[in-house]
Amino acid sequence: MGAMFAFLRGTVVRKGLTHIELDVNSVGYQVFVSDRVHRKLVPESHATLLTYCYIREDAFNIYGFLREEERAMFTTLLSVTGVGPKVALAVLSAMSVQEFGRAILENDLNAFTKVSGIGKKGAQRIILEMKAKLKQDADLNAILGEAEEASPDSDDVIAALCSLGCTIGEAKKAAAAARKKLGDDAKDEDLVRAALQSMAKV
Repeated sequence: MGAMFAFLRGTVVRKGLTHIELDVNSVGYQVFVSDRVHRKLVPESHATLLTYCYIREDAFNIYGFLREEERAMFTTLLSVTGVGPKVALAVLSAMSVQEFGRAILENDLNAFTKVSGIGKKGAQRIILEMKAKLKQDADLNAILGEAEEASPDSDDVIAALCSLGCTIGEAKKAAAAARKKLGDDAKDEDLVRAALQSMAKV
């Protein structure tokens, strides 16, 4: 079961190793996220997370994503034989949606065997089953085949700012100001925080 909450919007209260705690109208939700999303979220900032609920007899876990294509990749991975939420999230942590699409199309086993929890047979199964799904689903094909350069939020810092409610223009301006202040080698989380501070001063 994936449907229950389409999204959660609230304040990031705390960051654990594999999850964040989101305060939504004074209710705290534990939301599991990929490393990529984890790096972008800043404590005490507002965030909107697209969600997937994984419900079993012994588990009720919520998984959060910043973009629809990330959620689509996650849910499609769950439909692959032997792939559970933990492995699907590990794949999302290891590669972008576009990198995932390229790895499938190029039969890149190494891209998957580097991911924790996936061996050679698992990698072969993911590629084989995903190729079959791509042939059957034009929308999924479009998502995974989308050129990274074509996405206005392919910049991680800009994407994080947009998820917090900024327009593309505001996000680009604030991200540029943050990079000028901290340098291009700064961590995404620090750049997002600096960008938010620069916007607050305007």
